[in-house]
Amino acid sequence: MIALYVDGRVDLDARLEDIEAAILGLDGAARTLVVVELPSGHTLTVGGGPDKVVAEVATSRTEHWCVVDRSRPAGTVEMVVGGQRVQPPARVGIDKEAALEAARAFVSGDGARSARLEWSVEG
Repeated sequence: MIALYVDGRVDLDARLEDIEAAILGLDGAARTLVVVELPSGHTLTVGGGPDKVVAEVATSRTEHWCVVDRSRPAGTVEMVVGGQRVQPPARVGIDKEAALEAARAFVSGDGARSARLEWSVEG
């Protein structure tokens, strides 16, 4: 059973299609946060929108991996995640296609990180 949390709403029996729709629906205003929780306790968090999002896989309380795009310029990017304005490093601002790839690997691989993406431990 996969739990899907979307800006305060919960679906305790989510399918991959539900997760993909939630990620695609991130608009940076009314919908800014998607959390997917597997029975193992591993979580995928995707936030932001409408153009750039951040995606993070947590496999424990201390191990958090972000998808990164090293082609992005140095500095920060401003976005709204979980209703809060944040300024993460620009390299963690990815497009929704990369977030969808992260979600597919995460769900199908029981918390796996996609080998097609670049990951970094971000502090």
